[in-house]
Amino acid sequence: MNGDIIVPITFIAAVFGIIYLYLKSRHLERLHMIEKGVSSNSLYSKTKTLAVTLKIGMLCVGIGVGILMGYLLNSITSVQEGDVFYSIFSFLFGGLALILNYKIEKNRIDR
Repeated sequence: MNGDIIVPITFIAAVFGIIYLYLKSRHLERLHMIEKGVSSNSLYSKTKTLAVTLKIGMLCVGIGVGILMGYLLNSITSVQEGDVFYSIFSFLFGGLALILNYKIEKNRIDR
């Protein structure tokens, strides 16, 4: 019974610890930038926000297409362990979406 409660508590503590360290380091980085006199415009870049949004969107679409392809292949074939298709195609199409995102970002920067 103790093992059933320790794992979720440890997981939640780890997640909050990572978030805390991220926010703390970001705060310290910004303090150092202010001390050195760097303008705050570099902190809030609109193109960076658009790039992150595009990356997340393309990743989600790639994973969705991967799940769809895994379902189609699972229904077509008669493999006993057909559930493996879902994870294989999710990672495959998610990775392809990230590679395509890299190409789009590189072309946008080169222009």
